[in-house]
Amino acid sequence: MDTALAQTATQGEALKEEFGPMSRVLGARYFDGVHFPPEAENELRSLSARGFVVHVMRTTAWINFLYIAWAMVRRAMPPIRAVVNLRPWFTKPWRQTAQGGAVEERFRYAREQGGSGLVFLRRTALLHASGKETREDPFPELVRLARGSERPVFLVPELFVWEKRPAKLKPGWRDALFGSPEAPGFVHSMVAFFRNYKRAQFRVGEPIDLRRFIEENPGVSDEVLARKVRSTLHVFLARETRAVFGPPQKPTDRLIEETLRDRQLRKVLDEHAAATGRKPSSVYREAQRNLEAIAAKPNPSVLALIAPMLEWVFNRIYDGIGVDEAGLHRALKAAGKAPVVLCPSHKSHVDYLVMSWVLWNRGYTAPLVAAGANLSFWPLGVLFRRCGAFFLRRSFKGDKVYAASFKAYIKKLVHDGIHQEFFPEGGRSRTGKLLTPKLGMLTWQVEAVLDGARNDLYFVPVSIDYEKVVESDSYSKELAGGEKKPEDLKALLSAPKVLAARYGRIHLTFDEPLSLVEFMQARGLSPQVPVTDEQKKGLVRALGNRVMYGISKVSTVTPHALVSASLLAHRRRGLTQRELTDRISLLRRIASEDGARLSKELANAPSNPETLGPIQDAMREFISDEMVRTQEARGEVSYQVEDSRRPEMSFYKNTLMNLVAARSLVANALLAGTPAPYDTVKARALFLSRLFKVEFIYRVGASFDTIFAECVERLVRMGLVIHEGDTLTRAPEAHAQPDLEFLADLLRDFLEAYLLAAMTLPDVAAGVATDRKTFVKLALETGRGEYNAGRITAAESLAKTTLENAVEYLLDQRILVEEDKKLRLGDPAAAAELPRKNPLAEEIRGYLHRA
Repeated sequence: MDTALAQTATQGEALKEEFGPMSRVLGARYFDGVHFPPEAENELRSLSARGFVVHVMRTTAWINFLYIAWAMVRRAMPPIRAVVNLRPWFTKPWRQTAQGGAVEERFRYAREQGGSGLVFLRRTALLHASGKETREDPFPELVRLARGSERPVFLVPELFVWEKRPAKLKPGWRDALFGSPEAPGFVHSMVAFFRNYKRAQFRVGEPIDLRRFIEENPGVSDEVLARKVRSTLHVFLARETRAVFGPPQKPTDRLIEETLRDRQLRKVLDEHAAATGRKPSSVYREAQRNLEAIAAKPNPSVLALIAPMLEWVFNRIYDGIGVDEAGLHRALKAAGKAPVVLCPSHKSHVDYLVMSWVLWNRGYTAPLVAAGANLSFWPLGVLFRRCGAFFLRRSFKGDKVYAASFKAYIKKLVHDGIHQEFFPEGGRSRTGKLLTPKLGMLTWQVEAVLDGARNDLYFVPVSIDYEKVVESDSYSKELAGGEKKPEDLKALLSAPKVLAARYGRIHLTFDEPLSLVEFMQARGLSPQVPVTDEQKKGLVRALGNRVMYGISKVSTVTPHALVSASLLAHRRRGLTQRELTDRISLLRRIASEDGARLSKELANAPSNPETLGPIQDAMREFISDEMVRTQEARGEVSYQVEDSRRPEMSFYKNTLMNLVAARSLVANALLAGTPAPYDTVKARALFLSRLFKVEFIYRVGASFDTIFAECVERLVRMGLVIHEGDTLTRAPEAHAQPDLEFLADLLRDFLEAYLLAAMTLPDVAAGVATDRKTFVKLALETGRGEYNAGRITAAESLAKTTLENAVEYLLDQRILVEEDKKLRLGDPAAAAELPRKNPLAEEIRGYLHRA
C-alpha cells in the first residue's frame, strides 16, 4: 500500500505546535503508515473548505482520538479543536482542544480557531461488550448551530480500523471484560492497534449536510431532529463496519443448522424422500453431510497465522503485487450498501490466495471463496476451509440432494450479508485468455435475491494478471492433449522448485461495482415482480457477459504480453530488433487509445528490447527460460522463438487478445482482399467474429456494426487504411502492410486451430470421431501432421482448449449435431462430398493464405 507522506516545512511547524517530540516520533512511526485513501482525503478537504466539519466515530477509544488528531494536522486539514464524549484525561496533553464546558461553547471555540470537532456516539464500559450510550448528547446543539450558521455543518461518519477480527454473534467473557471489536476497552484497543498498525486503515462514510437535513424535515423540533441525525449516523457507521468486517460471525454448526431450515431446501428433500422411498430423516442427514463438506469454517486466528507465511512466499517468488487502490476503495464502498461478490479472473491456483491476502493486509475480513472440491485434499483442504474456502463439486448432475444443499448454502450466505468470491470462468484458463462464464454460481446468487434473501447484491469484476504464471509448463502439456493431474500432496511437495524461481509482478485491478437491482431495472425487471424462467436465464447470461467484459476492461497489459504477442504473430523465422520495437510500440499505442491499463513499470519506458527497462527484462526472462534465442548478424540482433516453447509463450500473448481482437478481425478481413467494398469487408469480419464467438470478449451493449465502424476509423487514424466512399483500401505508407499483417497474425493460431477442426469433419462422416473427446484427439493428430508438413506454422494452434471451443462453434452452427454424447454431421448430404468439398475449411484457408 502506498501510504508514504512527504512532510513539508509548514506541516513540520504545525506538528511541533500540536505535538511534543515524543508524540511526533510515535505518530510518524505508527500513524503515517495507516492507509488513508486519497478519495477520503479529497472528500474531507472539500468539506472543510465549504463548511464546519464534525468527525463522528462510533466508540470512545484513546487511539482513535490520537490518530484523527495526528492525521488532520499531518494532512494540513482543520485540527481537532472540540471533542465530545471522551474521558478528559485522554486529551489533557492537548490543551488546544476544548474538552469540557458546554457543548455549544466547545464547537464555537473550534470554529473560531479554524478547527473541526470530534464526537463519539458510544462509550466503553466494563461488562458491556457493545458499550453504553454516552452521557453527553451534542446533536441538539449541532442542529441549533446549523440553523444559525451561514456556513454548512457537515457530520462525517468515520471508521479507524485496526481490529483484525469481526464481532461475534454472542460475545464471550473476554469481550465483556476487555471490550468487543465494536466497543474495545483501553487495553484491548492499545494491544490490538500495536499488533495490527501496519494494516490499519481509515474510512470515511457518507457525510450529512446538517442544514440540508433540517430543510428536508420541516416543522420538526431540534430534539427530534437530533435523534434522527444520531440514528442516521449509527446506520452509516454500521454500513462502514459491515463493509470492513462483514456481519457478526456465526459458528459454522449454527449456519448449517439455519441452512437446513430453509423452506425450499426442505421441500426438495421431502419430495426426494417421497420419490425414492427413503426415510426423510435419512435424506436430511445426507443434506447435513453435504453441507458439512461444503461449508467454510473461517477462523481469523488461522488467517493471522498464515498471512506472514504468504507474505514471505509472495516476496520470495514475486516482485510485488500492484493493487488498484482506487478500484478496491470503490468496491468496498459498495459493500456498505449491500453484500459484495468479488468475481476475479482465474489463471492460477495463486488466485485463491491473492485476493484474501490483499484484503486481510488492508484490514478487511477476507471473503468466503468458492473452490473446487479437488482442492479439499489433506492437509491443504483443512487449511483452506479455515481461511474461508467453501467447496463445490464440478458436477451436480443426478444428485438432487447435493444441488439443493449447495443452493441453500449460497442463499444463506447472501441472506446473512457475507461477502463472497468466486471465479466466473469456473476453472483456470490454460490459454491465458478469458473463458466463457459458467453460469451456475451466478444463477444461485441471482435466485437468492429473487427469493428475497437480500434486497441487492454488488458484483465486482476483478482482473488478476501475472507477468509469469507458476503453472505455465503444465498448461502447455495439457493443451497438447495431456491429462490434467489432480491436486495432491505430491504437488504440494514440489513447492521448493517453485520457491526457487521468480515470476515477476501480480496486477490486481477492479471494475466498477455492478448492482444486481440496477442491472435488472436496466433490463425492465424488478426483484419485487416474479420473473419467468426465460427472463431469469436471459438475466443471468447477460450478467455473466457483463462481468466478463468488466474483467476484460480492467486487465493489465504486461511487458511479457507485449513481447510474446510481438514475437508469436510472425511468420518468418526471426524478428529483428527494429521490427520488434515497432510492434511493441504499436500495441502500446492501441492500449493507450483504448484506455487499457498498462503495467506501471511501462510508464515512459522504452519499447526497445535492447534498452534498459521492463521490455528488456521480459525479453531476458524469455531467453533465460529458453523460450527465445538471439542471433546477431552485421550488428543487428534478431529474435527467434523456440518452436517447442511457443504454446507456453502463447499464454502471455493471449492475455491481451481481448484488447486487439476487434482490430485483428478487421485486419484479417481487409487483407483477404483489398481494395474492397466496405460491406464486403464487414461481412468477412462478421464471419470471423461469429467463428470466434466463444474465444473473445466483445464490448457489452455495442452492436457489431458499431464496433466494426469504430475499428475502421481507428485503423484510418493509425494510417493503415484509407476509407473513401464505400471502399476500404490499404494505405500506401510503408508501415501499413507490415502493421496490418502483424495485427492479422495475432489471430493466426486461432484460425489454424479452427481449420484443424474443420479438417476433422470427414472423420465424423466416416464414423471415426464419434464423440467430443475423440474428435479433439483426432484434430490434434491432424494438426501434428499438418505442422510437420509445414502446412500450418503456429505450434500453439495445437491447443486442446481452442479445439474444444471449435467444436462448440460447429455445434452452434449445426455443422455438427450431438445426440446422447455422440457426434454426427448436421447435414448428412455433406458427408458424401467430404473431404473433397469442405466449405468451412476453404473459407478459413482464405484468411490464412492471403496474398
